[in-house]
Amino acid sequence: MKVHQETKTYDRERRLTKQKNKQVNALANLAKKVAAVGDDALLDEFETAAFLGVSVQWLRNRRVYGGSLPYAKIGQAVRYRLGDLKLSANPSTSVTQRRAAR
Repeated sequence: MKVHQETKTYDRERRLTKQKNKQVNALANLAKKVAAVGDDALLDEFETAAFLGVSVQWLRNRRVYGGSLPYAKIGQAVRYRLGDLKLSANPSTSVTQRRAAR
């Protein structure tokens, strides 16, 4: 029984390390995209989570249960436009202003 718990703990630590590495890589990719494209950059879930300071699971839950940020599905991939994220982060902008900014 104790061996099972150790394996479970090890797997959890490995998963968390992998997730942290993805977040670090996402921040590096985000800087490159913003420099190249600007507000029209399309960010994946990991880059968006790093930009907003939330978890990827939080983004997924918002898409499923409502209250999501504006996103686009390209095939199976989910992408967030940087300009939309900046506007959504500012509560003083209305939905009409956000749509007009596209």
